[in-house]
Amino acid sequence: MKTMNVLLASLAVVCVLLPVSSQAQQNVLNFTDREIPQGVLKQISQGKTVDIASSKSSGKNWGRGLTVVKLSGKTNHFGRDVNTGAYIDYWATVPGVRVWMSEYPSTRSLDIQTDATGWWTMYVIKYVGVNLEFSFVYEKDGWITTKSNAITITDKDDTDLAIQYIDPLYYQYYVKPYVQAVWLDPLPFQNAMVVTVGKSWASMHSDLLPHGDPGATTTASPSLGLGPIYFNEDVFPDPGQTTTSVDGGVTWLNMPLNHTYYVTAQKEGVNYQTVKFKISEADLAHGVELYIASPPDSVQGDNSSAPGQP
Repeated sequence: MKTMNVLLASLAVVCVLLPVSSQAQQNVLNFTDREIPQGVLKQISQGKTVDIASSKSSGKNWGRGLTVVKLSGKTNHFGRDVNTGAYIDYWATVPGVRVWMSEYPSTRSLDIQTDATGWWTMYVIKYVGVNLEFSFVYEKDGWITTKSNAITITDKDDTDLAIQYIDPLYYQYYVKPYVQAVWLDPLPFQNAMVVTVGKSWASMHSDLLPHGDPGATTTASPSLGLGPIYFNEDVFPDPGQTTTSVDGGVTWLNMPLNHTYYVTAQKEGVNYQTVKFKISEADLAHGVELYIASPPDSVQGDNSSAPGQP
């Protein structure tokens, strides 16, 4: 298990964008071997731009500069209302979701959560030019624990993070039984990996819909588990769908543990990014059931055509 020198500045501060009675927890995580003064941590936690004064690094880190990277994202409430059958509002979010990094299990105890608007924020202190890699885990009582693909953190702020967090009733009573009956019976449903094959502009923070790039095929390497299974235009896995629809969703089921999977897509004239998933026994211990790569950190292509167009 990796260890990390995590310094947490967990400060209850009144957020000017929320009612006076509301509070926001700002968190600073130090991924270096340097000690950062508490006063500096406090300023960072408040979103201020500061020069980082610190003790000297040792060994290979001698002379490396430090930078502060802001990470921010939201939990999109995804699915359908089981009572009405209507799609849940695209802009709906889920507050009170704990967010932590799978690569650094100690971050779970920091209890970083989405606020009343469904957004979370953290600040990462890192060495300049040294990229980090985080797979974010999202968990809330009564909901499906979900892990993102591995996302590279550079020296630039990333405030476009998101996860499609499926409605637990929709998942339990509609999606899971259907998938079980059509593809898995009598095997149990577990370790589902989901991506969106999207246009160049696809993002959960944009109202340009649908995100998908239709007519693409996908591959996962190593080729284990069951899939690919493509979602139709109604955002539902469909055995009759042989390529991506305008939704762009694709899933693989029952992925074996302790593997790193690389997923990409193919379509004439379009180049696609590759996403990486890490699926491990530790995930099972933490109750992870779904692995989801949400736009813009999914299988994005360089096709910039309008929504729904080839």
